[in-house]
Amino acid sequence: MLNFKVNEELCIRCGKCITDCPPMCISMQEGDFPVIQDEGKCMRCQHCLAICPTGAISIMGAAPSDSIELQYELPTAHSMEALIKGRRSIRKYKKKALDDKTITKLLETAFHAPTGVNAQGVFFTATATAEATEELRKEIYTKLDAMLAKGGYDEKDLRYIYMNMANKAFKEHDMDIILRGAPHILIASAPKTVPLPKEDCIIALTTFDLLAQTMGVGTLWDGMLKWCVNDFFPELAAKLGVPEDHEIGYTMVFGRPAVQYHRTVQRTPKINLVK
Repeated sequence: MLNFKVNEELCIRCGKCITDCPPMCISMQEGDFPVIQDEGKCMRCQHCLAICPTGAISIMGAAPSDSIELQYELPTAHSMEALIKGRRSIRKYKKKALDDKTITKLLETAFHAPTGVNAQGVFFTATATAEATEELRKEIYTKLDAMLAKGGYDEKDLRYIYMNMANKAFKEHDMDIILRGAPHILIASAPKTVPLPKEDCIIALTTFDLLAQTMGVGTLWDGMLKWCVNDFFPELAAKLGVPEDHEIGYTMVFGRPAVQYHRTVQRTPKINLVK
């Protein structure tokens, strides 16, 4: 049920909701107000709510008054440049976990990231406490040690080369290079039936990553963790609550950084401008 509503006192019949509707399912007869002719065509994108200049449209229970006005809230190009160039992969974390409010804020906002055909299928699985992460950490290294001791794997496989290195560092130096001592892990998954499950997850994690920096939260894109929960020990993903019919797009660890960076780095981009 779309529950598409138009406040007739606010609607100026400008037609912007009609021309910006991707599936073109909104129409308006002369002298009347906008209506959705075929609810089955609606993508649930809420473009109509967002583009209405007077805030006359609500849909699916979402009202304009509950949205953020964009006129004064967008960051400047300079602040975005500083954010993108200044973010660092964090490999040293404070042990204390984030509060639930901060984690929820990050995840709820990241869910607004774009998805293919507006599928909105990304599912976040995160540890809410440092204790839960520590339990996962111990289980990963226990399983990893047993797997490597058993042998029978391709020693040229890059995944096993890194896993051997991680296992040795943990056993000999109590060094965790898989989770980096972070208090939280994050798995982004999506149904295998959506058009672009992996890409949707990576876009969502990128959104999470950038917002995290603005909230004093550090992150690390963690391919070794993905190998663990996706390739080697998928039972861990199931234990954490990742749906069985989902594809894991990527994984991340996060928490308060134990280090502080003071300036951006400098890189030489590879650019090809075709004219």
